[in-house]
Amino acid sequence: MKKILFCILFFFTTVVYASPSADLANLLNALHSMKANFTQTIYDNHGKATQKSYGRMAMVRPGKFRWDVTKPVPQLIIANETKLWIYDPDLEQVTIRSLKKTAGESPALLLSHDNTNIENNFAVAYMQRDTSNSRWFSLTPKQRDNMFESVQMGFTNNQIQEMRLKDNLGHTTVIQFQNMQLNASLPASLFLFKPSAKIDVIDETRKK
Repeated sequence: MKKILFCILFFFTTVVYASPSADLANLLNALHSMKANFTQTIYDNHGKATQKSYGRMAMVRPGKFRWDVTKPVPQLIIANETKLWIYDPDLEQVTIRSLKKTAGESPALLLSHDNTNIENNFAVAYMQRDTSNSRWFSLTPKQRDNMFESVQMGFTNNQIQEMRLKDNLGHTTVIQFQNMQLNASLPASLFLFKPSAKIDVIDETRKK
């Protein structure tokens, strides 16, 4: 009886005192892979929508990410553990960057990174929003040179549904996910980019 009582008390103590960063890390780390459609809306510092785009995304932990904007202006972003590829079809140009240098500037990559020590990069707090089955987290970057002032992440039934990214100019980007497929097997080809001969390659990872 004492053993059962101890286990019950331990469980409730753990739940009550779980930190926001640990709670968020557990939610994100339970997401091994994800494939979804997305809608991305950008608002100016007066709250007016200035741009809306649509596309598809996919990610596999650790460090594999695909962000494919299909309209109105196509753009493909692929992260593959060490490098980030940004392809602009209209310009016939791809830019290659170091993923380590870019991760802090791209909060969407939070979905594909190991977030066990998320508190090293962000101050995480709970937010009071929506219904009982919906949880929101506020993330404030600890590095002063981060291009985003804050990141908000919303979960419904423990599944990521929305991200809100506010930059240092007061602009807010809202990303909403639809038609999600979670923890399914995804082909490695989704996270590879092989430029054709006619594409101009700008490789910022090469040592000068």
